[in-house]
This record gives sequence, structure tokens and C-alpha cells, in this order.
Amino acid sequence: MQLFCNSSGWRGRKAGMNAHLTNGFLMFALVIVATMRDDATVLGYSGAPLVMDQDIPLRTCRYSRIHSMIQVRCANLGLERIPSNLKTEIQILDVSVNRVRVLTNDSLAPYTNLAYLYLRDNFIQEIQEAAFDNLRYLKMLDLSTNGCDTLPKSLFRLPYLQNLYLSKNRLGDELFERVDVKSPLILLQLSKNRLGRVPSLGPVPTLTYLNVSDNNIGSVSPEDLAPFCSLKKLDLTKNPIKFDAGSCECHTFNAWLHAREIVSRPVYNCSEERAKGECARQEFTNRTMELHERCTEILRLQVETEKARNTWILIACCISGFLFCLFVGLFCVHKKNKRRRKKLKEEQKLNANNANTELLNSNLNQPENT
Repeated sequence: MQLFCNSSGWRGRKAGMNAHLTNGFLMFALVIVATMRDDATVLGYSGAPLVMDQDIPLRTCRYSRIHSMIQVRCANLGLERIPSNLKTEIQILDVSVNRVRVLTNDSLAPYTNLAYLYLRDNFIQEIQEAAFDNLRYLKMLDLSTNGCDTLPKSLFRLPYLQNLYLSKNRLGDELFERVDVKSPLILLQLSKNRLGRVPSLGPVPTLTYLNVSDNNIGSVSPEDLAPFCSLKKLDLTKNPIKFDAGSCECHTFNAWLHAREIVSRPVYNCSEERAKGECARQEFTNRTMELHERCTEILRLQVETEKARNTWILIACCISGFLFCLFVGLFCVHKKNKRRRKKLKEEQKLNANNANTELLNSNLNQPENT
């Protein structure tokens, strides 16, 4: 009887353990399903779930801080459009490696504080004219590895844009024939496009690095580089560039690079041209010198404007400092005079009280004397 009871108790405990294990597995499965469902929603996006590829790991846009700037990483999420309900104060937005095809005028409109925008490796083929108009503080834009064959003119008028990455697109010469660059570009990356010559951008006095490698550029001359009077690095590799062996084009081009201290890739060997003595004296065309002088003049005006601005800022700071010191001095004098007047009033009041006390005492003592 005792054995039977023990056996029954053991079977009961075993059944209870099995029930607990079953419940545990069910709870674990529910947690996994809930987690996957939450991860499929872009952080900060309250609309319908965004379309994603099942082969892409389900993740969310992640916020972080870099040098006091708010960054959002939405890379490799299979997004087909820019999330519209992220924090509007973000300054860095990474939407690389997604499926964005079109940038409308409203795609980036909420994010007016953006300084760095990464859109590389998407399927962008259309960018509406006002897509970047609200990005007044944009410093860097990466549109590489897309399918763009045109760009909005307003992009080249952004007041703080310095670094522009446009490699691996379908940009041709006709785009830059109608573009007037006003942005202070420092770096321009145009490798692996459909360029037939160095892009004509007009005077860009701030440009120091230009990469037009792996295009279809067949010739290059000092006139092509003259509008870039601050250029220091030039990449022309993997272009079918040929110089006329019956002229001094190669020597002239190398002379321009040497005179302007431009580091160029590749280094062109001019051995196939005329004898070195015939090309010893290099003279640049009037058009080349005119373009370069125009660029230099713009750069000089910019430097002078910046210097004048800094001077006025310094003067304003000095005047503000002087006025502040004057105000502090007058305030201190006022407080000192106020304390002095208060002390003088207290002394006068004390003297008056003493006089009244003496008068009262004298009046009290007068009948006794009489």
C-alpha cells in the first residue's frame, strides 16, 4: 500500500512537471513572436508596417549620439521610403542599403536640422526638385550606388554642403552643363558614372578633391581645371584619356598640375609628344587664365568677407564686453552709494534719537533743579 501511494505521488509530480514544461515552452514561443513583431516596426513610425524583405534581418531604426549630434540608423531594413515620423531634431540620418526609389519633396521635409545624410546603395532614380530645399544645414550627402541620371539644381545651392558623394550612378555631361554651383563644395566624388569630360561646374573656389575616375573621359586640359583654383587632389584613373602626340597638350597639362601643386592620378608620361625642348616653355590660353583668375577673385572676396565678418564680430564682442564692464561698474557704484546713503540715514536717525533722548532727559531733570 505504501509503495502504491509513493508510485502514485511520483506519477503526479511527473505530470505536474510536464505541464510546467509545456507552459514554459508556450510562453517562450509567445515572447519570441511578440519580439519579432515589435522589431518589424520602425522606431518612431506610427503608420502601417513598412514593407521588408523576409531575407533581411528584422531590425529597427536606432537612435544614438555622436559628438552631441542625434543619429538615426535605418540601414539595411528593406525600406521603400524614408520614415516620416522620426524625431525631427535628428542631425545624422542613415538610410543606406534599402529599397528607396523616389525622393519626393516631402520625403525629407520634417528633418530640417540634418547635417549628414546617407542614402547610398538604394534604387533611387527620381529626385524631385525641392527634395533637399529644407536641408539648409546639410554638410554631407552620400547618394552613391543608385540609379540617378539627373539631380535637382537646388542641391548645388545648399549653403553648407561640403562633401558630395555621387559615385556609381548614371550621371552624364548634360547634367553639369546646366548647373551653377553655389555650395562651398570641398569634396566631389563622381567615379563610375557616364561622364565624357571633366564636369563643367563654373567657378568652385573651395573644391580641393575631385574624383572622376572610371568614366569615359577622353581628354583633359588646364581649361577644365581652371575653375577649381583650390584643387589639390585629382583622380582621373580608368579613363581613356589620350593627348595629341603632335602637340604639347601633355606637357601643358603636367605644367598646370605642377604650377598649382595638384596631386593627380595617374601621372601622365609625355614621352610620345614632341621633343622636350619644343614644349619647354608652357603658355596657357587666355580662356584658362581668365577662368582661373575669376575663381581666384571669388575666393579672395570670400576670404575678405569672412575676415571682415570676423573683424566685426570681434568689434561687437569688444563693445559688448566694454558695455558689460561699464554696466557692472555703474552697478557697483550704485550699490556702494546706496549702502552709503543707507548708512548715512541710519547715522542721522541715530543722532536724532540721541538728541531726542538728551532733550527728554534734560526736560526730566529740569523740575528737580528748580
